[in-house]
Amino acid sequence: MTSRYYPEQQRLTLGFVPLLDAAPLIVAQELGLFAAQGLNVSLQREASWASIRDKVAFGVLDGAQMIAPLPLASSLGLGAAAVPMTTALVLSSGGNAITLSQRLLQQLDLDPALLPCPLASGKALQQYLLQQLLRQSAQQPLRLATVSPYSCHHYQLHYWLSTAGISPRQVEVIGVAPAAMTAQLASGAIDGFCVGEPWSSLAQLSGHGTIVTSCDQLWHNWQEKVFAVSQQFANSKPQCYLALLSALLQACHWLQDIQSNNDKTAQLWHWLAQPQYLALAERGLSGSKLFNKAIAQAFFGPALNMPWRSQGAFILQQMRNLQQWQGPLNQPLLQQVYRPDLYRQVAANLGFDAPAEDWRLEGEIGSKGDGSRFIDGLLFGVNPG
Repeated sequence: MTSRYYPEQQRLTLGFVPLLDAAPLIVAQELGLFAAQGLNVSLQREASWASIRDKVAFGVLDGAQMIAPLPLASSLGLGAAAVPMTTALVLSSGGNAITLSQRLLQQLDLDPALLPCPLASGKALQQYLLQQLLRQSAQQPLRLATVSPYSCHHYQLHYWLSTAGISPRQVEVIGVAPAAMTAQLASGAIDGFCVGEPWSSLAQLSGHGTIVTSCDQLWHNWQEKVFAVSQQFANSKPQCYLALLSALLQACHWLQDIQSNNDKTAQLWHWLAQPQYLALAERGLSGSKLFNKAIAQAFFGPALNMPWRSQGAFILQQMRNLQQWQGPLNQPLLQQVYRPDLYRQVAANLGFDAPAEDWRLEGEIGSKGDGSRFIDGLLFGVNPG
């Protein structure tokens, strides 16, 4: 599709972390979608989300794939100095899973045939921790890892524990970079982790861990990665920002049928296998195993790519639940960080449908099946007025 925009800046550097859901950026680059918008984009691989956040904040990166809560956390000054950030596009949903070490799994009263199952695995872990308490065991507390304290991984892990009746005080949760998870699990440094693909599948293929639940089973149809820029970039280079959004939304659309289209899967594997991206060939993950059917992952849909402010409000609530932040469900903040108006503009120019609302009742799947759903049946609504 031809460009409808006139970018104020052509040469750009965008960051990504080597995960399957970096695919929209890689596809946009390899298919020439950035170039079609008049953009000369370089993709820069980063090891951690903290690095992504800091480099976008200081202008080293013009924009980046981000874990969904990070623009909010950065705008609030959680974990670093406050830098207002904004997102107008969700790149993916799902793709996360909770994996436990084989050592721990062997101590749980759990039928492996039931897995992945959040309720069975959570109950088994809760019973194990109760037995340890009754025995007054002197063992170290369970150590679980997530990629960042300001990530859906972190909140989904705690949601799973809470649903099973496990208090945050009963486990230790630390931060580990995605690519280091399997090695940390194998060494015994951690007992389990929550991470995005392909790292859970690789841990299971290596025999070091077992996937006990996908996070889509906990939070169904939930934003996972977003494309984010600083508010300063969005305000000073609006045409450039729209051009980036257009290229990336087209890439998400190309990925719509990726798990059922063998030709596309093979093409994507070829790109991801390259050393500058995910180096999958070096890790033994073949094209036929690129997507784990037990871990739901999606890249395109009118409601999926929408930056719902109601989901932002729910993320703020998780921050409050874990004492990361004590403020209100701040409407002006959510309006600054989430820009559904820009998403609708870009989607309309491409001929794609987009929801008319900025807010919805989270936890209600809806007649079209594109709403969200929580494992415990929670309904979460905020009055946007």
